[in-house]
Amino acid sequence: MKTIYEVGGILNKGFVGQISYTVCLDKEYEEMDLCFSFDKQRHTTITEELKEELILACNGEYGIESASDEEIQRAMKEMKTEIHTIASMNDVFIGGVHKQLTTRHMHFSKDHTSEGCIRQDRIHGVIKLTLVVFNVILDDTHYNVSLSVNE
Repeated sequence: MKTIYEVGGILNKGFVGQISYTVCLDKEYEEMDLCFSFDKQRHTTITEELKEELILACNGEYGIESASDEEIQRAMKEMKTEIHTIASMNDVFIGGVHKQLTTRHMHFSKDHTSEGCIRQDRIHGVIKLTLVVFNVILDDTHYNVSLSVNE
């Protein structure tokens, strides 16, 4: 497959929103792969600053003023950056992947598609990939999007 579009960016902690990329294909293709990847999905180390931040957030939301190290460890393991991907072709939905994988492919052809995607006899026109960002837990979370095709 030949990569015809690639872009990346950096998300910071607390970002919530949608980011869309639009690619106008120059001709009709038989196969397409949209790849999305990001890093820093979960906390790797739990610092005193992070513990204090969690307790402050819980205090403001639930009135909790302290927590045991076990409770904090469990909460930190459950926290994750959540980003979903949605694809459309010519303003028609063709797929969505909501699995929390740090790398995911949305593959389209007339014979095969990735889970969550709709088979396409013809790949042409305007391709739009939307990243639906629910929660970013770490600053400087890098992401990459690429679109590859086969004639």
